[in-house]
Amino acid sequence: MKPSLDDLALLVTIAEAGSFTAAAEALGLPKSTVSRRLADLELLLRTSLFRRSTRALSLTDEGRRIYEMAQPSILAAGNAARAIAEREQLVAGRVSLTTTAALGQYLIAPHLVRLTADYPDLKVDLQLTERRINIIGESVDLAVRMGNLGDSDLIARRLCMVRRLLVASPAYLAQAGTPLSPLDLAAHNAIVTSAGLDTWRFDGGWECVMRWNIAAGNMLVAHQLARLGHGIAMLPDFMIANDLKQGILCKILPDYPPEQADAWIVTSRQRYRSLAVQTVLNDLVEATGGRELAGETD
Repeated sequence: MKPSLDDLALLVTIAEAGSFTAAAEALGLPKSTVSRRLADLELLLRTSLFRRSTRALSLTDEGRRIYEMAQPSILAAGNAARAIAEREQLVAGRVSLTTTAALGQYLIAPHLVRLTADYPDLKVDLQLTERRINIIGESVDLAVRMGNLGDSDLIARRLCMVRRLLVASPAYLAQAGTPLSPLDLAAHNAIVTSAGLDTWRFDGGWECVMRWNIAAGNMLVAHQLARLGHGIAMLPDFMIANDLKQGILCKILPDYPPEQADAWIVTSRQRYRSLAVQTVLNDLVEATGGRELAGETD
């Protein structure tokens, strides 16, 4: 059995303090606990680490050898712990973050729980909207967006790739039939999120202007309408994985996948100067890892 980092830190502290009393004070432990833990360490290592006398406490040759090997690591660990603690104390204040309802629920919220636990003085104001906010003009710190960014003056970091699928309920397909190619979609009712988003594009250059009678407003409502049998919806994979497994929704046109989109997090150069904004942005990038955001649907 090997000594732990705490065991070696105890050895270093005693050696540098010069007595059990001073070491106990430095460690915030009873003197008896320090003495017992040292005895346990010596038993573990099968060697004496200190010469004990009524006047002094000094390292044995073996104790000094172990001390000289352990001391740099203990010092580095202490410096790292202090740096982390200081950084956590500095990451404070309110950070506003805007995104869509679906990305907020499925992508952002799970990571914010951990992030705010790591930084207790940090407050994240999550603002969910389908409108693409001008984050400079409306004084918003961060935005998570899908697709083309457009704003070249923003700092942008890629979060992940979002897969999209065409789906419909079994009841709808039983009544309206199952399309076999994108050309067949013209005969079907589509569930769009906005009146201006009725053109669906597919890999391979296919493009269809869809017929619709409800613009859902966001992907969460579009998802619900698809479950209710209202028509065909184009939805992110992560929202519908369980529905596909349970047969609540069916995948349509698997050989004609829709164009995929990246999710990005953006901020202005002025807002990026804030340590709190940098922390939220960098944490979300690291947490998503630039990976594909997808459910298990295949």
